[in-house]
Amino acid sequence: MELFTFKAADEYFGIDARYIYRVIEDVKITRAPLTPPLHLGLIYYRGELFDVIDIAGLLTNGKSKFDANIRIMLLKWSDKKLAMVPGKIIGLLWIEDGKDTDTVNVEGKYTVRRVTPEQIWAKLLALTYGPSEIPKDIQPGV
Repeated sequence: MELFTFKAADEYFGIDARYIYRVIEDVKITRAPLTPPLHLGLIYYRGELFDVIDIAGLLTNGKSKFDANIRIMLLKWSDKKLAMVPGKIIGLLWIEDGKDTDTVNVEGKYTVRRVTPEQIWAKLLALTYGPSEIPKDIQPGV
């Protein structure tokens, strides 16, 4: 199995390479209102709309340090799609089939934490969207 590895904050992560649709750069991200800070906005790529998230904000509660040249990973699985911005893309890592561990040690240099699109999606669904406070003039009964 090939893991597509990337760095988010100060941690290394890997996702099964079959879910990576494309890696793109130089794409305009359009902000979306009433979204959490880790939701960077939306992109329109080859006829499809993708939500763009800062993956460090989702997986580590940190914030990625972006280079001037931001690369965006486009994921597709089942009927879902998502764009993620990591701090740095590392590359492909081959691991033996049948190793169902959550972490992979890379020659003593660093440890890669495996994540699945379903885990990422579940974390996204747990986020709250909208204003953090409802203004008093629109609160019911006030």
